Amino acid sequence: MSWKVDDSVQRKREQMDVSVKDTYGEVVIGDSPREPSLVLILKWGGELTPAGRVQAEELGRIFRCMYPGGQERSEWIDESVTGCEYAGTQGLGLLRLHSTYRHDLKIYASDEGRVQMTAAAFAKGLLALEGELTPILVQMVKSANTNGLLDNDCDSYKHQNMVKTRLHEAMQQDRILTQEDMEKLNPTNSRSISTALEFIQNPVRMCEHVNNLIKKLNELIKIRKEDQKTKELPLYHGESWELMQRRWAKLEKDFRTKSKKFDISKIPDIYDCIKYDLQHNNHTLQFEHAEELYKCAKYLADVVIPQSEYHEKLYKKRRLCMQK
Repeated sequence: MSWKVDDSVQRKREQMDVSVKDTYGEVVIGDSPREPSLVLILKWGGELTPAGRVQAEELGRIFRCMYPGGQERSEWIDESVTGCEYAGTQGLGLLRLHSTYRHDLKIYASDEGRVQMTAAAFAKGLLALEGELTPILVQMVKSANTNGLLDNDCDSYKHQNMVKTRLHEAMQQDRILTQEDMEKLNPTNSRSISTALEFIQNPVRMCEHVNNLIKKLNELIKIRKEDQKTKELPLYHGESWELMQRRWAKLEKDFRTKSKKFDISKIPDIYDCIKYDLQHNNHTLQFEHAEELYKCAKYLADVVIPQSEYHEKLYKKRRLCMQK
């Protein structure tokens, strides 16, 4: 049986009569426990990073410019050149509304802490509010009746599974992608996906390269963990070398399956982990291939993430949204 405590702690009681499995699913040899075992699974939903806060506030300012009267000085600038800035008096159309109207605005988000803080940062940018995020969250962000937004028990689930299956097949091709292949993988001509596919060229070879870099990283982590000079060095937020090693060892194990194929559903996790370690731990880890691994994982993620969340054909994307 399983239940939640404060929506953040999940407890699961498992009866294990035959064998015990470790964190990575390997059977532990030895006498199995005769007494029932209790396994507590603690789920931490994460927290909004400083970079995420800046991005959410910027998105709020962009939305402000979409309101009538806010486009006078709004200019769409090539993101690759300037990062698309919104500043000055842009978006004054929304801000000219009387404060009572503006503060009647309610933003709905799930009850995860990081999601609610992101919504509060968005509201701060949208309404040009000042101060800390907590008062904004209490006043403007609601979480009632939002669980259905994350449910998969609808007709769209089968379409999501279908496109993920097709994407897995397309990314298992051990050859240089042709123009026809790229058009199938990028039917909407997305610039980011097109750039990523040109960089990847051969999906299997790129996944093999990423896998080899992960192996090198795991070897380095093991050395750092056992070295007297480095094993006591602090990692970000008190993470231990043991925990970092487990994190990357699991990714290495799961990324390449027993059938020697690559599980591309692990690419977002690889991208998140290397981005995290590159930002916060690389000064201690000193992995010389960190930026290379980040770049390869990012381009793979640029293809996998948008395509796996929605259907590969535009009309089927619309159909998927209608199912939701």
